[in-house]
Amino acid sequence: MHWWENYPWRMIQTNLREIDMEDMDAKKYVEDLKDFGATAVTLNTGGIIASYDTELEYHKKSDYLHGDGLGAIIDECHKAGIKVIARMDFSKVRYEVYEKHPEWAYRRADGEIVNYNGDVHTCPNSDYQQKYALEIVKEALTKFPFDGVFCNMSGFLVVDYGGTYHGPCHCVNCQRLFREKYGAEIPAKDDSKDLAYKKYMTFKSECTKTQKMNLHKTIRDISPEIAIDGVDYVRIESGTEIGCKTWIYSASSNARKIAGPERKRPVDGAVVDFLGFRYRDTSSSPAQMELRQWQNLANSGSTSLYVMGRLDNHKDVSCYEGTRKVFQFHKEHEELYAGITSVAEVMLIHKNLLARYDEETYGWIRALTESHVPFDEIRQAELKGVEQLAGKKIAILCDAKLLNGAQAEILDKFAEEGGTVIVTGETGAYGSPGSVGSPVRNVGTPARNAPDKEGLASRPQEAFPLKCMGIRQILEKLTKQMSAVFLVNDGEKDVFPHCADAPYIPFGEELLMAEFEEGTQKYLSLIPEHPFGPPERCYYTEVTEHPGVTVHPYGKGRGVYIPWLVGTFYYNEGFQNTLNFMQDVLYHLCDVAQIAPGLTPMVEVCLGRKEGKTIVQLVNTSGCFSNSFFAPLPIYDIKLRLPGFLGARSATAYNGGTAGVVVEEAAGVVIEDVAGAVAEEAACVVHLDKLEWYEIIVIE
Repeated sequence: MHWWENYPWRMIQTNLREIDMEDMDAKKYVEDLKDFGATAVTLNTGGIIASYDTELEYHKKSDYLHGDGLGAIIDECHKAGIKVIARMDFSKVRYEVYEKHPEWAYRRADGEIVNYNGDVHTCPNSDYQQKYALEIVKEALTKFPFDGVFCNMSGFLVVDYGGTYHGPCHCVNCQRLFREKYGAEIPAKDDSKDLAYKKYMTFKSECTKTQKMNLHKTIRDISPEIAIDGVDYVRIESGTEIGCKTWIYSASSNARKIAGPERKRPVDGAVVDFLGFRYRDTSSSPAQMELRQWQNLANSGSTSLYVMGRLDNHKDVSCYEGTRKVFQFHKEHEELYAGITSVAEVMLIHKNLLARYDEETYGWIRALTESHVPFDEIRQAELKGVEQLAGKKIAILCDAKLLNGAQAEILDKFAEEGGTVIVTGETGAYGSPGSVGSPVRNVGTPARNAPDKEGLASRPQEAFPLKCMGIRQILEKLTKQMSAVFLVNDGEKDVFPHCADAPYIPFGEELLMAEFEEGTQKYLSLIPEHPFGPPERCYYTEVTEHPGVTVHPYGKGRGVYIPWLVGTFYYNEGFQNTLNFMQDVLYHLCDVAQIAPGLTPMVEVCLGRKEGKTIVQLVNTSGCFSNSFFAPLPIYDIKLRLPGFLGARSATAYNGGTAGVVVEEAAGVVIEDVAGAVAEEAACVVHLDKLEWYEIIVIE
């Protein structure tokens, strides 16, 4: 077993500035880590600046190495039982290095370099990243007994720290390699509507993969016991940025999609201390920082703090108290978290996406979380077999335009064996790189190339790839819909009870029109565009048969198709009307159990199992107000009804609450013999008297 397997991961990343090494005190540095309860640290090592006495000519050594060096820090960390990860950054070199090796630089289309404060962007296809970086790695890992390696900012960087876009790299190496492989010129800019850009995206992916393989082989040859980011563990950030939307479930989602349902892959869910690139010394809201640490803990068993400078000279210490509290709680109860696996019955699949935000998926994360539906997450690129959906009843794929045949077969197989597949928007409407297809017939307004958000130009599929949806063909994509809505018909109100008093469902500006197979059940009716002003003219005169959601039986399961961006509409607008519709789809069309119908949506619920025990974790998000974060309000008298969890004998809460549990039927009759046969509606009812920030309940 490698050291990182089942390791109690409490990471602190101190992004040391050059000046932090001027008066570095290794013993004090480690005492500060121990004060938090850290078990791992990420430490600046090499790349842009060498934080040690390098012997490599073109590895710029820091001018401030006057305090204790890396060797002393690592030695003190190891004495304290703290693992040390080497942080490398090969995305840039100092200008003086560039002057000696101009061929290492990234080049804009006009041939100019990107020089930001004396740091020059390098290209992944240059000899610097392909060869010289490996020499740096060899030197660092043979000089010092590091436990792991994290390489920052890998890949093709087209934006500098100031946010200026510079376009694809046009260095001699990139142009030659792209011309040799594709017989074409590199596009002048990132434009998914340019068919050459699809080839360029594939080219970049291949180059990056090769560079990473060489790096990983170099590290493995030195020692198989050095943990590699992206292979043995995954570092992912939960932070803020000026001008960007605050994503309340950032840490929860990051942890779930990396750790996986088995919770086997270690997650370094770095909670970023600073407000954004521009304000590195100012901490984010303390309550936001603490919330994200609890979310990390509830979803993967990790806690992680990322600060600029050392802990002792970081002047804004406002986040320390709350973050330390979570670290210490995990330290005191780390045995509770080792070996927890998820028992969620819903899998949310993240589509392949290059944009910063995936609003459609975020909206579903909101709806599932706020409806207290436990779920797991996986990245579309990692979906390799139907066995990854074992134990799941529902799989959700949100507006994943690029869906290849293998992935479609997995989802069809899942439905055939009894699962429910929910897809939204243009999922499957376009082929992904390498897929075969020609333009569909009768396609109306859909663009011939996939939209910019997907980051890849592509063509519409010849036939809809997901057979379980019962879609014969996509006929037309309506855009710029301003007043069109769906109507919940009188005969459908039993299926959509949350919408009974609000039967008009707005859907935003985009809608796909499709032709369906016989036997597909259609729900809701489209009210097309009609006047919305002046008031005297605000009424509709037509109700069509085009559905707002369909259900198609397939094998033992079914496909549920929502031909609009319901998640995006909920994420951006947040109306109860939209959530009502999504809850009716989950509860009534898809038979998801309502485990906490009386609980405020401001509580996250996570369910897991460990050695025959049921683990319930609750996170209180009531402190989130608009884009601000405060201490949450206490929530009292929480009851969860868990169908199927019938072996309950006792329940223990570990973070200040008092928990109890009974096994009862729907009518409230306690079942005496829980080992015997019980009715299907029987459930384990968990009671918690009070929730502050977070609680973990172990049901024996």
